Amino acid sequence: MNETAARPRSSLFSALRYAVNGITYAFNVEPNMKRHFWLFNTLALIELILRPSLTVVAISLFVAMCVFGAELANTAVELTIDLTVDRKYHAAAGIAKDAMAGAVTMISFGALLVAVWILVSTRPWRFQLFSDVHPVATGLVIISVVTIWVLRFRPYREIQLWTDRKEVQDEL
Repeated sequence: MNETAARPRSSLFSALRYAVNGITYAFNVEPNMKRHFWLFNTLALIELILRPSLTVVAISLFVAMCVFGAELANTAVELTIDLTVDRKYHAAAGIAKDAMAGAVTMISFGALLVAVWILVSTRPWRFQLFSDVHPVATGLVIISVVTIWVLRFRPYREIQLWTDRKEVQDEL
């Protein structure tokens, strides 16, 4: 059996299922994804209270999804490096992991600047939690929060990542 064989070509729904499985894995295993989850919820709460315009909400949600995407890429890179170097220390592997972590940090810093921009641009602050100001933007925030919560708390089946090759061949 070819150990590097890719999955067979699949439908769009299969591809989405694989993507959701990866997101669920990261939300359940990676501590930074959990932190980003709670920071995203804080952002959403602030947006629901201050009710910024649709443009501001769209930009902030896009930036938040970029942070999640960068963290997912970081998870994929770290797992791939661990697999490649057989979980032993290697200087180049450490540098690659640090560089990817640096990329996530840079994107997160940019997201923080966007959050500050939202707070500054919505001044003077009018707490409009129960108003009908910017209903489309409010709906977008609510849909995003529900989607992220569903992905975060989706049932996760614990898997064993590292097995001996002999065990895998015995199962086949």
